Order: sequence, then structure tokens, then C-alpha cells
Amino acid sequence: MSNSQPVHFSISAKENLLNLYQNGSFPEPFLRVGMKGGTCGGSYVLGFDQVSEHDEVYEIDGLPVVIDRRQLLFVLGTEIDFEVRANGFYLHKPVQI
Repeated sequence: MSNSQPVHFSISAKENLLNLYQNGSFPEPFLRVGMKGGTCGGSYVLGFDQVSEHDEVYEIDGLPVVIDRRQLLFVLGTEIDFEVRANGFYLHKPVQI
């Protein structure tokens, strides 16, 4: 398990996810962060899953996270946020200049 942080959680996202995790509400043991579809036209994935053979396992802010190592470059630096008004999680990658 790696201690590096390829993705980051906002305070709101971390609080909501830790609450789910600590209450035993994760339907699978890990939070999966990844991409679905093509790298240019793809979309982010946030869900619950088991570890597979291509995964890297991380502990980020007390949460067990898996990322497929083939998708790591595409999600590196992603920020995961939670909006109370919309009651949902949002993933975005900051623009680098």
C-alpha cells in the first residue's frame, strides 16, 4: 500500500467518504478512482470495488483507494469534491499552465 497521494479529497469529500467508510457503508472494501472510455473523451469513475491485478492500492486521508495503474497517469492530480447542494461527488483535474 502506497502512502503517496495521486488524487486529493476536498474537506467535504473526505468527511462524507470517511463517514461512509467508518459506518461500514462501502459496499466493497475499496474506493475506485479511474477513467471510463477514451482518454480524451472519457469520464471519471468514482465507485466501490475489489482490488484487481492491475491496481495500485493507496491509503489517502484514511480511505482505502485503488487505481488501475494503466489509468494512473490520467487521474494523477485529480481533485475529488462533494457539493452538498447537489448531493454529489465531482472529480476534476486542475488546469496546469
